[in-house]
Amino acid sequence: MTREEQLRKLSRALDAQRLAHCIGVEAVAVRMAERFGVDPAKASQAGLLHDCAKNCSLEKMLELTKQYGEEPDDIMRTSRALLHAPAGAALARLAYGEEDEAVLHAIRWHTTGCAQMNDLDKIIYLADMIEPGRKPYPGLEELRAQCMENLDDAMRTALRQSQAYVQERNQQLHPDTQAALDALTDHEGGK
Repeated sequence: MTREEQLRKLSRALDAQRLAHCIGVEAVAVRMAERFGVDPAKASQAGLLHDCAKNCSLEKMLELTKQYGEEPDDIMRTSRALLHAPAGAALARLAYGEEDEAVLHAIRWHTTGCAQMNDLDKIIYLADMIEPGRKPYPGLEELRAQCMENLDDAMRTALRQSQAYVQERNQQLHPDTQAALDALTDHEGGK
């Protein structure tokens, strides 16, 4: 499926604001990929499709996730904000013709992160947080600058921001997010 066909399909599945977000994430991801020596075509695909399941119902997300061969944990099972990532990886494959495992992996982990993130995964996670249309939040401009300097440092900052956001709301941090932060913190000592 061509990018134009994917855009047409996304424009029917997503509202205008979400579609603009996806295009913004795509543009930032390509820029970051070029900066860090990652395939820009893969960054483009993952950025464009990362939220393809965002407007699905929770039930549809659960169905898609199971089709992808994954059983969501208790935290994810009740959160559309988290579940849209694994559901999106399934939908990208089933409805948008995406077959590249690296692209699907980046889509899958763009909300929680995971312990074994590669550079494409990190780029999509970060591009989602800093794209130009993102509503301002404390630390956004600093994170944007850091994203063009060092992916691991930017990820540590982003994950700590997510951790603080969840704690402020008295919610539970997803174990995959904690694992991503732990892996990067362990790596930080060996810089």
